[in-house]
Amino acid sequence: AVALIFEGVIGLVAGVLAGIRKKSFFDNLVLVSTTLVVSIPVFVLGFLAQYTLGLKLGLFPVAGVANGFQGYLLPGFVLGALSLAYIARLTRTSLVENLRNDYVRTAKAKGLAPISVVGKHTLRNSLIPVVTFLGADLGALLSGAVVTEGIFNIPGLGRAVFQAIQKQEGTVVVGIVTLFVFVFIVFNLVVDVLYAALDPRIRYE
Repeated sequence: AVALIFEGVIGLVAGVLAGIRKKSFFDNLVLVSTTLVVSIPVFVLGFLAQYTLGLKLGLFPVAGVANGFQGYLLPGFVLGALSLAYIARLTRTSLVENLRNDYVRTAKAKGLAPISVVGKHTLRNSLIPVVTFLGADLGALLSGAVVTEGIFNIPGLGRAVFQAIQKQEGTVVVGIVTLFVFVFIVFNLVVDVLYAALDPRIRYE
């Protein structure tokens, strides 16, 4: 949940701002930083974040959840960092493409403010590919939790799967994976419903 919030909120905001300010310093910063994040494996990013933000700067707990919700922030960010980068770039590309459409030029010709043009006319259409990505990305987050929960010593289902594999407890592995599949299916059903809300042309019987 923390990873989904990180990648959804920060990724969308970064992508929208980069799309609005195309070829600006912020746009280039987003492109460079997302390229860097995509090129780093999750387990390497986890150790770097743990060492830099945890040990050196002391901003977050190094491991465990003894400090409550704060203990989930750094693992959630590491788990969602790769997806955050993809969402930022996907949102930017989709928004830039939609800003070239005729209805946007018509809205600008009517004297609508730029924030109104983006918020009411282009953002909804730009979110459709992002929602599609989120639906598919949940599976990657569930599998990535095995790595991040191991690095940060988080007592979650991902760590339980890892420990069950080490102990060769097949029943536990099958049970947790089945739960993951159920969550993935339900989440994608919610995504399908969101399509109709984002695009009125889509209707489900």
